[in-house]
Amino acid sequence: MISTFILTALITSSLIAIVVLLNISKKGKEGSKGITNEYTSKAGIKRTAKKDRSDHIV
Repeated sequence: MISTFILTALITSSLIAIVVLLNISKKGKEGSKGITNEYTSKAGIKRTAKKDRSDHIV
């Protein structure tokens, strides 16, 4: 009886945590790593990364 309650509580809290994390990622709060929406530079070139992204993360 008690083990069933504990198991149900763990499953419920896990599902709630998954739903919350998925909702946060939809709102764009995850890391962008310097990637932006597509824009056109002054030279007329379409770009998607910020200027400070020139150093590559390895």
